[in-house]
Amino acid sequence: MHRVNIRSSNGFAFLDSLLELLALSVMLPLAAMFYLFSTQFLVELDSSATEFRLFTLELQPYLEGSDRVYLTLKGKGVRIVKGKTVYDIELNGTVIRKRKAGLGHEIMLTDVKGGHFEVEGDRLKIQLEFQSGAKEEADYALSLPD
Repeated sequence: MHRVNIRSSNGFAFLDSLLELLALSVMLPLAAMFYLFSTQFLVELDSSATEFRLFTLELQPYLEGSDRVYLTLKGKGVRIVKGKTVYDIELNGTVIRKRKAGLGHEIMLTDVKGGHFEVEGDRLKIQLEFQSGAKEEADYALSLPD
């Protein structure tokens, strides 16, 4: 008759390795999913898209009720005439800035790599590229007097 010693540690390393392998096979896919989620989250944290949306919202009241809109600086800026007030919005270096009646500049948008403005009939199109590589576009319908 063969005696079984329950307190023996024979085979323990094999079972321990199997359990560790099982735990690892469960954790690795979760780690990969966390990594993919975090990279998407970091992309969404890019402030250039949010800043561009705020810029487009800030620009809209200047265009509403404007008398004339035309390009300046070979498409790097736009001049908006609204009553007796003239607004110049232009790309200068890495910022888009606004100037009212030829006076000081107010920064509207930062970290701009390049871009241009287009006026086609009754539409204003803005295409910008940011330092992060993101590209944004805005299209406005102008209601200019005839």
